[in-house]
Amino acid sequence: MTERSLLRTAILVFWTLFWGLSVVDKVIPDVQFLWVGKDFFALFIKFFASLGLKDPLFATIALAGVSGLEAINFSFYLTALLSLRKPQEDATDRWFFRAIFTSVILFGLFSIADQVFGDRFQLLEHGIFWLILMASWVAFKHGALPSNDISQRITPLGRTVLISGTLLTLLTSVSIWQFSDTTFARASAPVSGEEVVEGVYKFDFPFLADKRVWEATVNAFKESHPELHIRYIYTGPSELNSKKKTHLLLYVFTELKTAEPE
Repeated sequence: MTERSLLRTAILVFWTLFWGLSVVDKVIPDVQFLWVGKDFFALFIKFFASLGLKDPLFATIALAGVSGLEAINFSFYLTALLSLRKPQEDATDRWFFRAIFTSVILFGLFSIADQVFGDRFQLLEHGIFWLILMASWVAFKHGALPSNDISQRITPLGRTVLISGTLLTLLTSVSIWQFSDTTFARASAPVSGEEVVEGVYKFDFPFLADKRVWEATVNAFKESHPELHIRYIYTGPSELNSKKKTHLLLYVFTELKTAEPE
């Protein structure tokens, strides 16, 4: 395989996976085993509500439109990748240009939406991806000479590095898999509260805990403390929560229930 072919394959594989997984994230917006999805529907609801458009129809139409464009974009990259493997260089160039052009449109729309909704962090992120698209196009067209064959350049040291890297990757993957398998149950199990002062309970939520965990936690707390009434719930300040990037601290203030008159 030449340098040009390898570089093109790497670029197409990256963007194919990027948009393919982005579509999957829309289909599975929840926490699953070895998958942490993002609830884009709730995010879109929040964005449109900030403009006074609280009808879920606006978020539904916007999310469906974005998902459809991303699916089309994914199909363009996948077609270009399949054309590259045949090989069909002219077809690969045509489909890759269509994919890049569609991606530019998508990130342009995302950037406009970021400005409308006032999300400056996402604006920076989408702007960086727009620049990466341009760099991908330049590298795809002019990144390497087609005559340089990398198969003749692998030295004994290079083989050692490749073997060592593969073994380390496998070892790391197995370790992550075992850790996820043994700790994933914590993401859906109710959290036990700790009484820090009289009537105030602290809940330290683990990574991946969502609203269902909070609901189960509240129900379990009420069952175990029927004599208490929850007055209000306080989220720990960002200065405290930032110490643990994967955790969330919540404080529940309670009081004793007054006896009902007979």
